[in-house]
Amino acid sequence: MPKCPFKAGEYVIYQPSERGYNLIDGVRPVIGKKYLIIKIEMDNYVAIEGFDDPACGGGIYWTEFKKAD
Repeated sequence: MPKCPFKAGEYVIYQPSERGYNLIDGVRPVIGKKYLIIKIEMDNYVAIEGFDDPACGGGIYWTEFKKAD
């Protein structure tokens, strides 16, 4: 799988796959909402505003997002 094409400071829109959505326990980002990327972990995981706590597992796989316009 290619590494994340996004960078910290960019905005993305959460558009998860059914599998990706179900992998998140607890509070989930809102589907279709725009989020600021706080950091990229291990070249593949996106930590977004409000979901960047290390207890969240280091982020959400980048393919669950699309770049915001």
